[in-house]
Amino acid sequence: MTVRNQIIGLIRFSYPATEGFAVSGMDEDALLAMLYDPARLASRFAYLETITLPSLAAQTDGDFTCVILAGDTLPDACKKRLRALRDRFPFVRPIFMERMGPLPSAKRSFRRAVRDGTTHVTGFRLDDDDALAVDYIAKTRDRADRLIAGGFADNPLAIAFTRGLYWDLNDRAAPFREFRETYAPSLACAMVTSPDMDTCIYRYNHRRLASFIPTWLEPGGAAMFIRTLHDTNDSGRSIPPHSKPMDTVQGRKLLVTRFGLDPDVAMGLMRGGAS
Repeated sequence: MTVRNQIIGLIRFSYPATEGFAVSGMDEDALLAMLYDPARLASRFAYLETITLPSLAAQTDGDFTCVILAGDTLPDACKKRLRALRDRFPFVRPIFMERMGPLPSAKRSFRRAVRDGTTHVTGFRLDDDDALAVDYIAKTRDRADRLIAGGFADNPLAIAFTRGLYWDLNDRAAPFREFRETYAPSLACAMVTSPDMDTCIYRYNHRRLASFIPTWLEPGGAAMFIRTLHDTNDSGRSIPPHSKPMDTVQGRKLLVTRFGLDPDVAMGLMRGGAS
């Protein structure tokens, strides 16, 4: 059998899931009012268009699709703006879906992007305010293809790179810190599955992923992800206590060399502007 491994990413953009987020338990009207507040949506678009998608556009391997999942109740102007992103980022595929749980919405999103003839899907997850290193797709494909060839992907299998940067958009004095996760992080992490998608990378809490499926963890090499911290993080992110501070000059350099970002434009998102 000829192996055709398709790489598909999923970004959830203000999607009103019925569970899985700190705000999911809100009354639906209140939840939509919060998610679709114009100021909040403006900031989410700024992160998406300035940090997340440019890091994907800079990939050394451009053979992938990235679904952006949003609710079918998203304001029309925002739907139009997401669709227009395809002109700048041809790998983007916006999907607007009714409200449901995080797992069924994720599985449906991945399935809609599967091409005919695909034998395996390597599905990665990414938040709309984070970034992946420019060689993430290439390295993920390499590891996935080797594991598939070795017979290790007959059942779901995870691949994760654990070294990355935390970037505090509120800390102008020392915004960057380096860290290596002790488990699969929630980004720079993918799952190899069959194309019918009985499960996907959103099935398990990433901290416990290796408790349920075989997981290839790769701690070495250069930083593979950026996790941002700012005032609207849903998950209450914080700087890990054992992270190492990084000089801002070095951090700015990595924005360019590892993530394909314009440091002046990207750091303009920080509180008080660029530094």
